[in-house]
Amino acid sequence: MPSSDLTDISQNTDPSLKTTPNFLTSPISYISHHAQSLLIKILKQGPIPQHLGFIMDGNRRFARKMNYKQVVEGHFMGYDKLQEVLDICLHLGVKVVTIYAFSIENFKRPKEEVDTLMELAKNKFVELCEKSQLVNKYDVCVRILGNIALLPVDVQEAAKKAVDATKHNTGSILNICVPYTSKDEITSSIKSVIKSVENGHMQIRDINEEIIENYLYTYGSPLLDILIRTSGEIRLSDFLLWQCHKNCYIHFVNCFWPEFSLWEMLPIILEYQLNYKSLKEKRSKSGLQIASSLS
Repeated sequence: MPSSDLTDISQNTDPSLKTTPNFLTSPISYISHHAQSLLIKILKQGPIPQHLGFIMDGNRRFARKMNYKQVVEGHFMGYDKLQEVLDICLHLGVKVVTIYAFSIENFKRPKEEVDTLMELAKNKFVELCEKSQLVNKYDVCVRILGNIALLPVDVQEAAKKAVDATKHNTGSILNICVPYTSKDEITSSIKSVIKSVENGHMQIRDINEEIIENYLYTYGSPLLDILIRTSGEIRLSDFLLWQCHKNCYIHFVNCFWPEFSLWEMLPIILEYQLNYKSLKEKRSKSGLQIASSLS
């Protein structure tokens, strides 16, 4: 497995993603490092989106592009990239990051790949609750969103440990959607509403959009501000369909997830900042609330 960026960044107060390069040995890396630091400082002067969603697509195609012996190596690179991007987001002041880690539809992939992904998920859940310096650095609360019962028992147990170990953290939230689809989320919400009616906790006439929303997996998170999908595919793949319809900026980025960086995120955040006033007015008219580090 490729080495994780987490080890490199955990001791830095600066949001640049890796240890500071030396100008004499790596002048290009040195300049890039300080340029990124400067860009982040500039971005922090404007309103910061409080909830970002990521469809982390293109890991397998990236592995093929790089001629890796096994496409699963792309998933390892994808996890390293998640830590890098998460560090950028949380340092900027983003409060909630929601990631599409595994779709229910992904169970249809070859068994060997699914088994490897489940093992990777289990190991990373354990890492999150036992030795994740990134979680400690930003006081991250880890939430697992999805139909957990579909996961292997050992993965369920690891996920529960990660949630229990971080449930009192209040710095930021990482929503890990696994295994997830919007169809399943909305179905689960409606079932919960029906059960509440059957138990006498509400009347049928009380059911409205807000009630259904209160039973979604993302309940308690701020409105989704930006949804980003990598790999160049222009589709949402059944991810956060309910959440992204409320004046959310949707961006399809033409690079594979392991290639995504601050340079791809920069124009997206800038567009949000330039249109922040308009977005705030639209949500105000709709009776919605918009969160911002400047509000």
